[in-house]
Amino acid sequence: MKLLIFFFSISLLASCATDPSDERSNKYLNEKNNKTLGEIIDRKINDSIDFYPIPDTEVNISLQTYDLPMPNQFFSAENKNEIRLHSLGEIRWIYVGLEPSKVWPILKEYLESDDLKLGIIDPNKGIMESKTFDYLGKLSKFEYKLERGLQRESSELFISHLVQENDNWIKVKLETELVENNSKKLLDYFGNSGPISGTSLIALNLNNEDKAIVFEDEEDGEIKIKVMIGFPRAWAAVERSIKIAGLDLIDKNREEGKFYLSIKGDSSFFRRNDSDQIIQVRINKIEENISIISVFMENKDLETSREIISQINQALT
Repeated sequence: MKLLIFFFSISLLASCATDPSDERSNKYLNEKNNKTLGEIIDRKINDSIDFYPIPDTEVNISLQTYDLPMPNQFFSAENKNEIRLHSLGEIRWIYVGLEPSKVWPILKEYLESDDLKLGIIDPNKGIMESKTFDYLGKLSKFEYKLERGLQRESSELFISHLVQENDNWIKVKLETELVENNSKKLLDYFGNSGPISGTSLIALNLNNEDKAIVFEDEEDGEIKIKVMIGFPRAWAAVERSIKIAGLDLIDKNREEGKFYLSIKGDSSFFRRNDSDQIIQVRINKIEENISIISVFMENKDLETSREIISQINQALT
């Protein structure tokens, strides 16, 4: 009996699905056969009600512009592990493209292996001294002063010859041959040391003593460089940087602390107008060991001024 009822139900469902007398079924099939799906959907959408309307998303964009602050600019060594010997008058120093904490153990190793041997050492001041020796009948010694360089990852090693006079150690200013020979010997040692990976924990504080700071002057909005060096060295460093940067130096006046640059208006680098511009790079002495480097333009152009400062500080040593 149950089997008969089951077959009867199946037959009834099949007849309903295909019964041509079913008006709803015929209407659907006719529409499906005679119209495209797009037409059916469009008509159904137009007749439907949107129960979840999308809110108005139109946003009034303000025409106001905003000046983003310039990112902090840092000095970076031109080439890591680069070594150079510099001299300015009686001052002589070695430039090393490494942080002071990495130079410190190399210097210590050099003095321990050298004939002079290592004497007094003070990592807080960045000073190492050789043991005393006799030079032209006077008790003498070398002093090595390690400082952070003008560039971010660089060091400057100053070498001095000290002689004892009346129980005081005096720095020799005129004699340079002994210091020159010792500097070249140390330069060769650094050059043959190979890749440097170690660092000295006790000399890490030497990495934090900034010798050059890029800042924005609150009075005129210009970007300037504050360097913890005297005017003579600041002058020499800026002149060297101008040459390395490839800027067109047309004149200079050391007494006034001014370099005169010519920037072509059609230069693709600065993208200015057709007329050339004369720009001044100025060095102002603030204190004995503090100088300020700035750019002056008659037609104030902060973009060009900042670009010139950027080019100078990349090569400042």
